[in-house]
Amino acid sequence: MCDVYEHLSDAELVCRVQTGRNEAFDEIDRRYRPVLHRFLTRYTFCAHQAEELAQRTLIRGFEMIGQLESGEKLVGWLHRIAFRMVAAEGRKRRIASLDAEGVVEPVVVFADEVQRREERNNIWRIARNELSAEDCEVLCLRYRDDLDVTAIATRIGKKEGAVRVQLHRARKKLLPLFEKEFAEKSAR
Repeated sequence: MCDVYEHLSDAELVCRVQTGRNEAFDEIDRRYRPVLHRFLTRYTFCAHQAEELAQRTLIRGFEMIGQLESGEKLVGWLHRIAFRMVAAEGRKRRIASLDAEGVVEPVVVFADEVQRREERNNIWRIARNELSAEDCEVLCLRYRDDLDVTAIATRIGKKEGAVRVQLHRARKKLLPLFEKEFAEKSAR
């Protein structure tokens, strides 16, 4: 890997790859393979399967990088590709399959996935409507993109302590709204 790309932003890396400098994608792979692996493990419950899907996601991302629009977040785009890979895998396997010895393999389980996704979308809708753009961005980086406080601080140019305070205040503001939302939902 070339250290030249290590300090470039995601947008700069994407631009380099889109203009034919394919070695810049190595840095995208280095940055996002672990993030994709964690994301995919949540759906597959199997580290090996998550790694395989992360690899396929990155290959698909490389093939389709020309379609990534200016201003679109790379990590969100990769997560959408990964989720589509998971969905395709789930359709192929139809919940569970048996291996040669008749033991159930750990595979993607979608029984409540649609409901969970709907709830997540609702949570992000509430956050976008009720919080400042900065607070919403910090929450997205932490919980959607699964970045730690240090990475968030580096990404947005703030001190770690300031990021912790911002996260705390944003969560504190959202808590009563979520409690109200979910109380209404359970009353139905």
